[in-house]
This record gives sequence, C-alpha cells and structure tokens, in this order.
Amino acid sequence: MRLYKTTITPKSNFSTPLKGDTLFGQLCWSIRFIFGKKRLNELLSDYDKDPFLIVSDAFASGYLPKPKMTANLLGEGVSDKKFIRKKVWLGQKELRDGEYHKARTDEEINNIEKKDTIVRNSINYETATTDGEKFSPYGVSEVSFSRKDIYFLLRLDFKVEDLTKCLDFVSKSGYGRDSTIGKGRFEFNSFEEVSKSEISNTYMTLSPFVPYGLKCKKIYYEPFTRFGKSGANRANKNPFKKPIIFADCGAVVEFEKKTDVKYIGRSVTNISTYKDIVHQGYSIVLPMKELES
Repeated sequence: MRLYKTTITPKSNFSTPLKGDTLFGQLCWSIRFIFGKKRLNELLSDYDKDPFLIVSDAFASGYLPKPKMTANLLGEGVSDKKFIRKKVWLGQKELRDGEYHKARTDEEINNIEKKDTIVRNSINYETATTDGEKFSPYGVSEVSFSRKDIYFLLRLDFKVEDLTKCLDFVSKSGYGRDSTIGKGRFEFNSFEEVSKSEISNTYMTLSPFVPYGLKCKKIYYEPFTRFGKSGANRANKNPFKKPIIFADCGAVVEFEKKTDVKYIGRSVTNISTYKDIVHQGYSIVLPMKELES
C-alpha cells in the first residue's frame, strides 16, 4: 500500500466536519457514479480483510494533531491547563521524536477554524410561506476553515489517478450536509507520496477507528460516537445507521515490539437496513517515539 497526501482549499463553508470515515463514504459514492456499481462492489468485496482505501481526517496544513495521551506522557505540567489544551498541532518529525512541548496553537500557525450558527426558517412548499402561526426558525452549524491536509492509504489496484477523479467529483458536488445548496466545495492540490520508512512499537492514528480485537500492549484514546446516515438516493428511505463507537483521531497504540504497521482497525457492516453498506473503521497510523515503561 502507498500513502499519499493532498492539501484542500475550501471554496465555501462546510456543514459537516471533515472526518475520514465520512469522506470515505462519499468517495465510495463517487466510485459508484464514475466507474460503476460493479467496480465499487469489487473494491468492497474484501474490505474486511484488505482495504483498498483508508482516508484520514483533515489537519492544519503542514501539521498533525497532538497525540491524545495523559499529561504526564506528553511531558505537560498541571498549571495553565486551558492554554496547554489549545496547543494541538505538531510537525511529523516532532511527533516521531516525541517533542510534544513544541505543540502549537491555531493562532501560532495561522490555522483558521470558525464555527457559526446560521438561522433558517421552515417553509411550507405548497404556499411558499412560513405558515403564519407555525413560523419555526431553527439554527444549523457551519464551519469555515483554512487549508487542510488529508492523507490517503491506497492499495495498489486502486490508482492515485482513480482517487483524483473521485475526489474531484466530491469537491465539485460538495461534501456533507447541505451540499445541494453549495456547502462543502473545495479545491485540492496534486497528490504527494509520503515516505514512512521508520518503524516503531508506538503509533498514532489519523482518523476514528474501531479498536475491537486489536492486539496491543496499551492504547490511549478519546471515544467518538458516529451517528451516520446514508446519502444520495438512499437518503429517501430510512437513511439512519446504527451508532458506531470509535477511538477518535489522535489515539496512541503501543505494541509489544517494533512492528511495521500502516493501518489498524476493521471494517464495519450490518449497521443499516441496506445490507451492503460498509463503513470505514480503519485508520492510517504514523510512527511516534516509543513510550517509556
């Protein structure tokens, strides 16, 4: 498998957070529309054993998230916790060398991520009004952000040229909720292959993953629950999926000995009335400094 990275530049606000498992789902839809249902089924046929694609979350361009470990393992003091919690970005070399004290805030690296609540009104489409006494405004969340890096781990039979076509489809049709009204548009750079020659006994994850069945010495993580929905033509009839509990991005996994690991986790199935749905429960991992016993 080969690891690639691209940088996206938002061209509109986003109504859905940029998480790897969600983007994976939309890329599967783009494979269906561009290459056909047969090709998608072929790629997903052995996803539980040999994933053809794993997608990371989106990170401030040029940086990675600080590992989600306890303060003593990060070498952080107990004073000024509020400020320390804002230091969330590391360079890849700093992660590999365990230089967590060099973590930076959004302000220090000019990373912008602004959340707003947009007020909308419910409309009666028969009368084209807000129905007088039934006037019911509601708020929805939107986020605007600066350039982000996203990582993609590809099996050799799924070419980077195929991925480029699929991501271009998503970038123009829109990512996430409210894409039909212009949200979730972006542009992206050419894909850059990322070298990951080092091995370690300790790795950090780049997206939510399912830790069930993982054989390791220790794991540090924050839980994340996904309440998923089906999209496209499957959004019209019972689109809701069963909740999935993940270990969130930035989890740290320690193995008994040095191991060459590219990803961890598992696929997730049987979460919808649509029996063919496959959800990404894998995560790309990057090596980090070994933990002291």
